[in-house]
Amino acid sequence: MQKDLKFQIITEGQKNGISSTCQKYNISRTIYYKWLKRYQSLGMEGLEDIKKNFVPPNKTNHIIEKAIFNLIKTYPHYGPRAIKYLLEEIDYYISESAVFNVMKRHNLTNKESRISFARKREKKQVETIPSINELNSGECWSFWITDYGYFDNIGNLYEYTLLDLKSRIACSRLYTSFCYECFEDLLTAVALPVALTLSMNAKYLCFFDYSKLTKYFGKDFSSKLNVILNDSGFDVDIHILSDNNNIDRFYNLRSQYTKDSITVLLPLINEGMPLADLRTKLQQHIKNHNINNQYLYDLVYCSPVEYHNKLTNSKLILPIWAYIDRQY
Repeated sequence: MQKDLKFQIITEGQKNGISSTCQKYNISRTIYYKWLKRYQSLGMEGLEDIKKNFVPPNKTNHIIEKAIFNLIKTYPHYGPRAIKYLLEEIDYYISESAVFNVMKRHNLTNKESRISFARKREKKQVETIPSINELNSGECWSFWITDYGYFDNIGNLYEYTLLDLKSRIACSRLYTSFCYECFEDLLTAVALPVALTLSMNAKYLCFFDYSKLTKYFGKDFSSKLNVILNDSGFDVDIHILSDNNNIDRFYNLRSQYTKDSITVLLPLINEGMPLADLRTKLQQHIKNHNINNQYLYDLVYCSPVEYHNKLTNSKLILPIWAYIDRQY
């Protein structure tokens, strides 16, 4: 694909939303974010077609090996041919025999060994996380889903939220189903671009009810999550919230944030506002929360973005689309 078209797709995705743009051009979000990351690092030159061949002869580039391992963790039932095709989807071009050789070197040529490998190498769950005073802004995020209930003109309505514990920067979207695809959309279309733009070094991702998520999102939820985070350059550990030094703060932030969202949306829902308009209203609310609303931090009042910039001694801003209303 020509670099000009890639740039057009990147630009259109930032303006109109990643999911709809990827669907329009029949590409995956993984490919979209790979192009975006290359553009942010190298400009238009980064969008040139790159044929990644393995060197030296008979040994595969370690970057491609890492991509192979990530794919095996997500698709342990797939053999060399299927993995080869998946590599091509993310612009890595090597032969089926080269994939087999990587598997052979690491004793992954049979399905049982790959399944065992995937289970052992899933993103580890950590028992504790540092106290709030030891965390940097953007290092520790929590995820939850707010169930608004069922409405005749909408159906089921859920608010998916990712929020940074230290700065309180939040990313939220409304969806009509409880599924992994909605979580991935929020993560890849909103949260990761925010973290990358604000130079956040995410280290922990916390869940309130992990067992419920794995029930609805699938047993390979952790593996899929690991691939997305690795592809975006993040090494993040999973934490299941329980009794620890941060639990009250997590619950208090979730309670207040959810209360504010419900206060804004519920009257509009009861008035029969269409889903598209509700999504716009939530975007406006999140924009105000992140940029305009003042909260008490360390005896001073700041907006979440202002506080992040204060802690990091920077003047960074959110992605441009965070300041406008856009459809998704």
